[in-house]
Amino acid sequence: MNRLPVLTLIVLGVTGIFTGLEFVYPALLLALRRTPDALAQHEYWRLVTPMLVHDGGWRQIAFNFPATLIVGAIVERVYSKGQWLVLYFAAGVLGEFAGLAWQPYGAGNSVAGAGLLGAIAVWLLTVKSAQARIGAIALLGSALVLTALRDLHGPPLLAGACVGAVMLKRHR
Repeated sequence: MNRLPVLTLIVLGVTGIFTGLEFVYPALLLALRRTPDALAQHEYWRLVTPMLVHDGGWRQIAFNFPATLIVGAIVERVYSKGQWLVLYFAAGVLGEFAGLAWQPYGAGNSVAGAGLLGAIAVWLLTVKSAQARIGAIALLGSALVLTALRDLHGPPLLAGACVGAVMLKRHR
């Protein structure tokens, strides 16, 4: 069954609009990126808005957009659209907290995408295939290594795995 990953495309479209606008209006990146000073000023939306813009230029965009498209499309097939949103934004916000601790200034949707990838890793553990399970173990092990190395993608990957596991258990 070929289903168009509508939610993934919508989220990428909105992210693409904001990311494109930051090239026309560079102040937009400064207004939306992760920064501890802004959070100290009670600008709590900055736990979500960094996922809408990218501070790494075209290299970051060239990786994040295709990765989100691929991973997001798979998650849409395994989980519901509501679960997709919870995985994306819960992991993304956790990634922003990790970023505040380990990389205080930044932006990009890769932390949210890492949460979706964590959910896929847990789902792969349920597939009756040695290759799928080995891939899942490699992803989860990588999440632990990234966290130990204080990379802001490790915690959202682990969060996506935990939340994804709960969602799969409720689904069955």
